[in-house]
Amino acid sequence: MTKYIIDFRKINSLDEAHEEIKNALGFPDYYGKNLDALNDCLAEIDRDHLVYILYYKKVFDGFLDILKVFDDNNINYEKIMEIQETNN
Repeated sequence: MTKYIIDFRKINSLDEAHEEIKNALGFPDYYGKNLDALNDCLAEIDRDHLVYILYYKKVFDGFLDILKVFDDNNINYEKIMEIQETNN
């Protein structure tokens, strides 16, 4: 089983999120960094996989849209939420 880690903990924008996805999942350089391109690339991913999605409770705009594309493609993933410490 192939395991991937997508680390959204330092992501602040949808563009940064797509770059992280591209790198983590090994998408080609021509990956379009949008939900349609994500859908197309996920359709071709090996089905013997597990994707770990690391994130903080406060997420960037578009996070749930990305998860919907993962769901639509029956991607086997686990969300791991970490509590973000604040500096006082």
